[in-house]
Amino acid sequence: MPITCFTEENSNLLRTEVTGAVTIPQILDHLVSHVQNGTIGHCEVIDVRGVTSPYLTSAQIWQAAQAVLAIALKSSPGPRAIVVENDTVFGMSRMFSTLVEETFPIRVYREMEAAEHWLLEEYQPVNAI
Repeated sequence: MPITCFTEENSNLLRTEVTGAVTIPQILDHLVSHVQNGTIGHCEVIDVRGVTSPYLTSAQIWQAAQAVLAIALKSSPGPRAIVVENDTVFGMSRMFSTLVEETFPIRVYREMEAAEHWLLEEYQPVNAI
């Protein structure tokens, strides 16, 4: 499965890893699973450094953003930090974040440490232990 997620021990920081070619249904399934298990409001680091071609097109990014917004407007997602290394994926991730950032906090980073710092300094993970 190209999208895997776990909750970091002793906190509710979600860590998600995306590998291979990803599809819109997989993205939506991932988000819906957070809604269903009550973790949608948690901070999430999304590591997409393992994403490979074929990449989503700009039209597919727009479609994904519209579908995510429909879910987000009903469920109040917590902040998301996307970590990338590929220039193509960086551009697509920035496009996606620009489309949804008015609904929930989201930023794109090239370094994991910077992403984690933003989430942990700006937003205390929900129900941190």
